[in-house]
Amino acid sequence: MEETLKYPVGIQTFTEIIEEKYFYVDKTQLIYDLIHESKYVFLSRPRRFGKSLLMSTLEAYFRGKKELFSGLAISKLETDWEVYPVFRFDLSPANYDHPQRLINLIKRSLNRIGRVYGLSSEYDDISDIFIDFIEQAFDKYGKKVVVLIDEYDKPLLDCLHNPSLHDELKNELRSFYSCIKACDEYIRFAMLTGVSKFGKVSIFSGLNNLKDISLLPKYNALCGISESEFHRDFLKSIDEFSEVSGISTHDAWNSFKEMYDGYHFAAKGEYIYNPFSILNAFDQNEFKSFWYESGSPSYLVRLIESNSYNLDRLEGQHRTEEQLGNITDMQYDLVPLLFQSGYLTIKGYDSETREYKLGFPNREVYESFWTSLKNHFFRAVGGGNAFDLRLFYQDIIDGNPEEFMRRLKALFADTSSEPERNKEIHFQNMMAIVAKMLGLKVITEVHSAAGRCDMQILTDRFVYIFEFKINGSAEEALQQIIERDYAAPFAAGSQTVFLIATNFSTKQRNLTEWIIQKV
Repeated sequence: MEETLKYPVGIQTFTEIIEEKYFYVDKTQLIYDLIHESKYVFLSRPRRFGKSLLMSTLEAYFRGKKELFSGLAISKLETDWEVYPVFRFDLSPANYDHPQRLINLIKRSLNRIGRVYGLSSEYDDISDIFIDFIEQAFDKYGKKVVVLIDEYDKPLLDCLHNPSLHDELKNELRSFYSCIKACDEYIRFAMLTGVSKFGKVSIFSGLNNLKDISLLPKYNALCGISESEFHRDFLKSIDEFSEVSGISTHDAWNSFKEMYDGYHFAAKGEYIYNPFSILNAFDQNEFKSFWYESGSPSYLVRLIESNSYNLDRLEGQHRTEEQLGNITDMQYDLVPLLFQSGYLTIKGYDSETREYKLGFPNREVYESFWTSLKNHFFRAVGGGNAFDLRLFYQDIIDGNPEEFMRRLKALFADTSSEPERNKEIHFQNMMAIVAKMLGLKVITEVHSAAGRCDMQILTDRFVYIFEFKINGSAEEALQQIIERDYAAPFAAGSQTVFLIATNFSTKQRNLTEWIIQKV
């Protein structure tokens, strides 16, 4: 009887995956190229994208564990299999609410390295110990040292909302990372991975010789599963999934693509599937938002609200490579952080302007992102729940805009009264979330020759044209719709058109009036 495939859900150790015969997508050709072409490397990828497994694979290679790589691409390429001292650090386990937590975690890692390689130091400062251990390891083993630092940015992401703590941790990390450059003559290879890139000026000023491979086409698929890898390695997986779930293999392929594909980390190259979601889906034989459920973007939600960022600006944005690599100006631009965190991805590239076009990668990320914002912005008072999507949806499908507006007013009245920095943008964001959650064709800030319409909702039978005034009047909003003839594009169509003019009061924090006119 043929064995059922074992998927390494939650397993990030290369040795365990190979020895226990878990499913493994061979990345060792790219790994071989990387370690023979580069000395100091930086890679940014979203969480749960296989960065830790990559670092574990590198550790196994540099420790000369040839037997683990039998049958893999690298076994036909490598002939020497030299053994090096490997100093590996993982900064993900702690919650960094105080600088001492960072120091304690690094000291524990150094103590472990000391035990493995028989090293000891009289220094107390973590940077001094680090340099001392590198020099000792070189002298003792006659081999240069390999340094692997996983989730280098976790301490900084934990305290984005606390500038003073952020600066303290940044200074501590800058000093620690600069040790790598200071020990250049003793280093064989060094790699840092993380979700974000805080810029060479802010944290890597002491390590300015890093080669950033995050957007290089060659390493687009170093983490994650490429389209060709998915169709090459998951044939049996799709057959098993199809049999258990009761859907055709054709529908299974298409559903996996719609749900989990769509990431792009370079101007050219294949689209990439989310490995965490794929493995969980095959393991559980169902489609769910696995990546989102593994950790909601709480820090992103806090930044969006605290910096009054307009959510309508997310899709279709264009940024240069330099801008995508800089998240130090988050008060004005969250797009780079959303890209580095995996909520936006590259959708195209303009070679003339050298700008990347960005958008949501797939259905899992799109729905999960807006759901997390909905849960935050519409957290109900007293445990109520005015946000019943089915009722909102039905109002639109049935052509009942009056009930839709009443329901919308009740929704705003039932939410938290915590103050916001910018009430106008807060209202616009709430409307954007409602629009996205409806799952219908919703267009915001529609441009025409006569001006810009706030929002349109389109169905087979109805068109809804919205104009929102803030601290104005519904009459004023209706006059704008009529004068600028926002309904003109639909005059020749068969759909019924509703003009909906509304006013939102920042003092009352709600819709105060609306006018609905049927065309």
